[in-house]
Amino acid sequence: MKRDPGDGNGRGDGERVAAGRERAIKLVRVAPPAAERLHPWVERMRGVRALVWGDFVLDEYWRCLTRRVSREAPVLVLDWQSRSAQGGGAANAALNLASLGARVSVVGWIGADEAGAELRRLLERSGVDTAGLLEHARASTVVKIRIVAGSVHTALQQVVRVDRGAAFPLDARDRGALVRALESAGRDAQAVLLSDYGYDSVTPALAEDGVRSWRARGVTVALDARYRLASYRGVTLATPNESEAAAAAGIEAGDERDLARVAARLMRVVRPQHLIVTRGRDGLTLWERESGASLEAHGGEEAVDVTGAGDAVVATASLALAAGAPALDAAALANVAGSVAVSRRGAVAVSADELREALGAGSARKPARVERGGGGERGAAPTASDSAARARRAKLRPRARRAPAGGGAA
Repeated sequence: MKRDPGDGNGRGDGERVAAGRERAIKLVRVAPPAAERLHPWVERMRGVRALVWGDFVLDEYWRCLTRRVSREAPVLVLDWQSRSAQGGGAANAALNLASLGARVSVVGWIGADEAGAELRRLLERSGVDTAGLLEHARASTVVKIRIVAGSVHTALQQVVRVDRGAAFPLDARDRGALVRALESAGRDAQAVLLSDYGYDSVTPALAEDGVRSWRARGVTVALDARYRLASYRGVTLATPNESEAAAAAGIEAGDERDLARVAARLMRVVRPQHLIVTRGRDGLTLWERESGASLEAHGGEEAVDVTGAGDAVVATASLALAAGAPALDAAALANVAGSVAVSRRGAVAVSADELREALGAGSARKPARVERGGGGERGAAPTASDSAARARRAKLRPRARRAPAGGGAA
């Protein structure tokens, strides 16, 4: 396997794709598949063998109360109350897969430290096989500390985040250990999820041979890459959010016409079989070679916390595809899982039971089929009536539910 040199910050060559002429891709707004059509896939996802290869992060939450302003400087004095920890990055993706019923193995790096041991325990408590979670002798576990605070009568909100850890330096011995772990964990995998947060446990160069081999065997290979999306090639599914997709394509996405150009460029260069672009309150879009389908956000509530939503989306979509679901059904299930993920504070895995409940309780909007513009200058921008309808929906949405006082923040 080849080493991607990067730049020390998780960004390798090919962070953006080269500009080129793309064919127009038509985006059509569609109604989601009926709940009774989606429910069987939730059961069929159970028992699918999945491998997560990526950057494993320990998310810490320090809960504090705000009582006064410091006399030393115009800053709040926080009274520490408690600490908790959750799996972040690739760990959250693995926990989502396990919570949905998959049989999960993981491969990646942690440090030989207490944070790494705690992260391993979190995964093992959910039934994840951590034999491939390797301890690095020269680097520490990546830890992200979120300090959340508020008064005794208000929900806690994030005040500051402190990140600890850097990209893992890999020599020939480290790469050999990684290859052996992948061969063991991926031998019978039906789905492989690449979770690249820029810490070099997985890189485009390291993944190249594996992606080619897995795809040749019919394995579903899903990609969630924060910075290096444009450097990967030939995966089954890529799931960037709108800003990540636009940055990778080098195109500012101001409207759906721009988004179609972004998708066309990524489809041409990255060559995924399916591309899902998540769009927050605007739902998500599923792109394939010749067309795109737009699904409105599931349900009507405002997001409480977007932390971990992308992991829920990629885990659900990849598991559904591996179970044999059509791409639109997989995208619709991922859309529902994302809505559940943003309804809680912190990166909390979405369970199969929660997914079933949300399928039964969520609103199934059925908008008229509206064609949107394709790549280049073809196609019309959203009309005034579309904008007005969106504004009316925004007014009708209930306000964000108040989170429990112990909740974390993004």
